[in-house]
Amino acid sequence: MSMGVGAFFNIIYTFIFGGIIGYHLSDQIGTLPGQPNVNFRQFSGYIDVDPNAGRSLFYYFVEAENDPLSLPLTIWLTGGPGCSSVGDSFVGIGPFTTTNNARGLKRNPYAWTKVSNMLFIDSPIGSGWSYSNTNSDYQAGDVSTNDDLVVFILKWFQKYPIFKFRDLYLGGTSYAGHFVPNLAYTLLQCNTESKSLRFNVKGVVLGDPLLRYKLDILAEYELYASKGMIPKKLYKQILKHFNGNDEDNYYDNPTQWSEAFQQAMNKAEMIAFNVSSVVEAKQRQFDLFRTPCDGKFEDLYSGKEVTKIINEVDMCIPLRADFYFTLPEVQKAFHGNRTNLSYQYTGCFEKSGLNYSLADKHIDMLPILKQILEQSVPITIFSGEDDGAVPMIGTLRHVKKLANDVNFNLTKNEAWNHENKEGGWLYKFGDSLTFMSVKGANHHVPFSKPSQALYIFTNHVIDPSN
Repeated sequence: MSMGVGAFFNIIYTFIFGGIIGYHLSDQIGTLPGQPNVNFRQFSGYIDVDPNAGRSLFYYFVEAENDPLSLPLTIWLTGGPGCSSVGDSFVGIGPFTTTNNARGLKRNPYAWTKVSNMLFIDSPIGSGWSYSNTNSDYQAGDVSTNDDLVVFILKWFQKYPIFKFRDLYLGGTSYAGHFVPNLAYTLLQCNTESKSLRFNVKGVVLGDPLLRYKLDILAEYELYASKGMIPKKLYKQILKHFNGNDEDNYYDNPTQWSEAFQQAMNKAEMIAFNVSSVVEAKQRQFDLFRTPCDGKFEDLYSGKEVTKIINEVDMCIPLRADFYFTLPEVQKAFHGNRTNLSYQYTGCFEKSGLNYSLADKHIDMLPILKQILEQSVPITIFSGEDDGAVPMIGTLRHVKKLANDVNFNLTKNEAWNHENKEGGWLYKFGDSLTFMSVKGANHHVPFSKPSQALYIFTNHVIDPSN
């Protein structure tokens, strides 16, 4: 039986580009709704990490804008735990942000795809479009999340073998201060324990990471007191309840706050933001000086443009991304939501049923970061100076403690600038531990200061020789 010329060339194309070069063409995205023309390719779909349990992680992979076959691969994980890394890619790091009516897309001039191929993974189960058919899988924690990510990466490299030996960077924000170090350490362990596996881990980058939970909480109230947002007397009252827990005496065991102490913390948060609701106060923690977007899905459904620009930041970008991902035509183009969720898409938490281990939040991440540094893998940490959720003042103390633990001397202590503007402060310890504060940035630096975030990623992570 003869074969048509077109079919023959399709087979050849698939063999070359789907096999030798290593792209999984069945997961290639044609064009996203409302997307401008681009010269790079996008892929998305599911990796079944446990077919028996029906457990699958969703991913979105974007080629670097130029020369993708020579540039590194960066895996990006968003915290929460329970926030979507794929949704987060439309908030500051990925190639697109939404138009003001959330019906289309526009190019992100500060996309990290300018210097790296980017792989965004919805993790753990219950984040974004990742799911399981087994209810117990939604009782997740650091170990189960890390195990799934390792299986995911092994299977993803089977789909995209050309990236197996590429320079690999691991990054994320917030609770990814747990996800990313755990994953990096495990991949490095694979390198030492297996002759057949080799992960070319070149660096770790963490934005506003949760590293030492109790001390990060205490830093919130220290920050409020230092800025005159709460009375110092109230801060001292809160400080008494921490029982000597400090940088040199941190313990992992979960803490049950007394009712009186919880009330003191709630009072401090409401005073700090001058609100009458604890829920509203916690929403405000992520940005000390900008108020959240007050737009609604109903506004976007009616065709309105929804924006709220405060100090050069459009606070409605995350809302518009959630709306865009709710559109059926977008979900179809993304090969997403194969379980046909009946509710609207949310970038974080709601309705998925995820119940993440509270005990794991208390784990001290400095020992794992120390082991990563001892394997000569550089770590870069950046923090928004206007972040009240995981304040910079606490994170900087953790970094200094980490530097001391690995005997790194302070080699740089100076202001850094970007585009003739004051960027923040830079601390360098030894050759491979860097901390950078970002002026005017909130808990999510790539969202609130995308140009500065790209600068940090390009010049202090990908090419620190600049």
